[in-house]
Amino acid sequence: MPTTLIAQVDAAIGGKTGLNFRRGKNLIGVYAQPQAIWVWPGFLQSLPPAELRSGWVEVFKHSLIAGGTLWDSVQQVSVEKLPSEALIAEAARVKLRIVAQDPLEERRLRYVLNLGHTLGHLWESLSMDTDDPLLHGEAVAIGIAQEAYLSHRMGYLSGVSLETITGWLEDRGYLCPLPPFTWSSWERLLTQDKKVRAGKLLLPLLREIGEVLPAEAVESKLLGEAVRWYRRQYGGAS
Repeated sequence: MPTTLIAQVDAAIGGKTGLNFRRGKNLIGVYAQPQAIWVWPGFLQSLPPAELRSGWVEVFKHSLIAGGTLWDSVQQVSVEKLPSEALIAEAARVKLRIVAQDPLEERRLRYVLNLGHTLGHLWESLSMDTDDPLLHGEAVAIGIAQEAYLSHRMGYLSGVSLETITGWLEDRGYLCPLPPFTWSSWERLLTQDKKVRAGKLLLPLLREIGEVLPAEAVESKLLGEAVRWYRRQYGGAS
């Protein structure tokens, strides 16, 4: 029975559970499908504003994956307000549909749900030792922006769509400066990711809004370029 927006549209769905361990995200986990998921939007009325804003990023992520009516609806929302029951249901169905096709990530179709999360988890982990650690949604927003940049840099996503995506996040105050980090700590966390293959990271990249490539190999040099691009645009010290 999920009680947060993040859980209602994403985390409670799909049977994937994870625990943070030694300042890493989701390092211990299992697949355990629930018998049922009961979603009551009334729980969201007691959420702190920061947690509500954090949850909206997952709704935005699902709109990038699905496009169509969900994308159109999300363009109009205020992240300071509660989503409608219909919007929660539509966002949740995006994950339900994908998980049904690839419940254990064996076909890599489920990788599209990691959009923004691979790099977002890295920044979330790096912020854990600071006085102001990032909430999950805040970190994922940074990850979405950087992965959208990589999608454009690698020739998939148009410049107009990149500006649309980053504009939505920036207009709603999500693209904050990067937490303090060293390149060595950044690289260490990067190499721990289970999706590293032959020195390259498998990332979901956007071909267009509503079309996600599930597992494109990205070289570490380009990943570093995305960090520098973000820092130029939105700040942060190394």
